[in-house]
Amino acid sequence: MIEKNLSLTLSSHFFKKWLLIFVFFTIFNFSHTLFANTKDFQILYPLNNSVYNEEFATISLKVDPKKIKGFKVLTQLDTSIEVKTSSKKEIYCKTIPLKLGINEIKIKLYLNNNLSKEYKLKLFYHNEIFEVAEEIPAGFKKIYFHNDIYENLCTKCHDMRPDFKLKTVKLEAKGSATTDMYILENPQDSNCYTCHNKLASRKNGHAPAVNFMCQICHNGQTGENNLEEEGKSRYLYPDPIIKVCFTCHKRIEHIIEKNYSDHGPTNSGRCNLCHNPHSSKNIFFLKKSIWNLCTTCHAEKASGLHVIASFVYQRNKGGHPTKDRKDPSRPGRELVCSSCHDPHGSKGPFLLRTTGKIPFSICKRCHKK
Repeated sequence: MIEKNLSLTLSSHFFKKWLLIFVFFTIFNFSHTLFANTKDFQILYPLNNSVYNEEFATISLKVDPKKIKGFKVLTQLDTSIEVKTSSKKEIYCKTIPLKLGINEIKIKLYLNNNLSKEYKLKLFYHNEIFEVAEEIPAGFKKIYFHNDIYENLCTKCHDMRPDFKLKTVKLEAKGSATTDMYILENPQDSNCYTCHNKLASRKNGHAPAVNFMCQICHNGQTGENNLEEEGKSRYLYPDPIIKVCFTCHKRIEHIIEKNYSDHGPTNSGRCNLCHNPHSSKNIFFLKKSIWNLCTTCHAEKASGLHVIASFVYQRNKGGHPTKDRKDPSRPGRELVCSSCHDPHGSKGPFLLRTTGKIPFSICKRCHKK
């Protein structure tokens, strides 16, 4: 019995010892992978579990140059930014691309050439039209930067004031929705440019964004959908945004006012549901290519049975083609949903580009005989 009790006691001590070691290393590892506020290193911005509505995030880091000789920022898009620190510089800002959904950013610190510590930062790229990024997960939160709390972190290096004193010129951009706009003579001089230039870097740029007239849209106001955000940032924009868009897009305003539309994004005034107001690789700054964007909501039209299966050619497998063909009505363009439908409004049924109530008149746009 004595031997048995002794054995149990020793086992208990052994278990407690290893339990303490396990807890210690778990806490140590947790603190060195999720929290980055030490004397040697700080992630000034963003906070862990922050939500972004764009595909770029700027990370601001503070290091002790006497101890940290370099760092590397790695994303899940295989982007790697490597920096050798200067003995005279403490704060570094780097813009990284984000993938849709949850991003785990790794920040590796180096003491000379040796890895010293590794930190992890989780960010969420939210986008309503992509299933993987549609819902913000529990624990993630939108953090507003442009307020007294966070802007003070940057005032040592950056002028955080608006660009109202910079010289402007009349907008003369080809294809712009309006010429009734003054833009910065040198957009690169904008106080916004240093941190936000990536937003306007994609192939098709929106005039206010590429000219860094940010306050045309980011007017600090809220709308009925984001009233709870009031006062959280100097550069909020109203949701719905449509009245701001009409400042320049008079033609679209006319279409919507003079026609019938039951299209959800148009009716709700949320132009930015389909369009990226900064820039996009897609035409019209759309968040997806036209066909992919439309079938995000109208998934039944992607089946190959659109329009009416009974009277179209068998070579189309019983359905009217909706893509991968030339658009006979618009030379040089591909056939897509908007070849027949106007997403902003129409006098015809189903948003067809007709002037009457007979839907088949749309067929004459391509089928002349």
